Parts: sequence; structure tokens; C-alpha cells
Amino acid sequence: MGDLSDTRIRIIKSDEVVWEEAMPTSGDTDPPGEECVCAASVDDRFSFGLWRRDAQHRRFERPYHEIAYIIEGEVEIVDDDGNRHVAGPGDILVTPKGSVGSWKNLTPVKKVWGIYDEPDASLNPYTGPGPF
Repeated sequence: MGDLSDTRIRIIKSDEVVWEEAMPTSGDTDPPGEECVCAASVDDRFSFGLWRRDAQHRRFERPYHEIAYIIEGEVEIVDDDGNRHVAGPGDILVTPKGSVGSWKNLTPVKKVWGIYDEPDASLNPYTGPGPF
């Protein structure tokens, strides 16, 4: 178990980010992307990091909740109901556990992501300004 008494504040400077090849999905034919896991809970149920990839077009089924902030580029998500969602710089993309669809980078994409993988946990609905 991690040291719960460690309360040091940490900063990862942009020139200190260590990019590693992102794990490809089965059948992935696009060039690999890169990611940096910046923090993860001791039980591996929560993680937070950066991701970048020039090209990606794949089907997905989320086994966890993911919230992503798009830093650069544009991505298209088409869910199984045929709804098309496009997210670009400054947009927040919420893909809850169990969501299914296709993901396509329209341009090279860089995002910040947070993943929460807790059995039987659901996300509260969006309550902020604007439509959801």
C-alpha cells in the first residue's frame, strides 16, 4: 500500500514528461500513439495522464469511465445509436463505462485523461451550464 502520509506537492514540467508507446488494441493498424501516466491510485482504480496520437480509427467499448480534456486536435465519436459527437480543443469528452461506438481522430490529437474503474460505480449526470 502507498504512503498515505506523503503530502508533498509535485510538478511535472512539460520538458520532463516521459512519453511511452500507448498499448495498442487488438486489430489496430494505425501507427501507435504515446501516453504518460502522471498518477494512479494504489488500487489501480483511478489513473490520470496525457495521450497523443496522429491517427486512430477504431471501435471501442468502455470497460471504465473516462473523462478527457482535448488539448489539441479534433476527434469524432459515433455511438451505436448513430449519434455523431465532435470534440476539439477545450472540449471535455465524457465516455462512461459501457459506452460503445467508434473513435476517429480527424486530426492529430492530444488529450488529458482521467479514468475511474470501480465495479458497479456510475457517474452522476452533468449538472453544469449548457446542454449535455
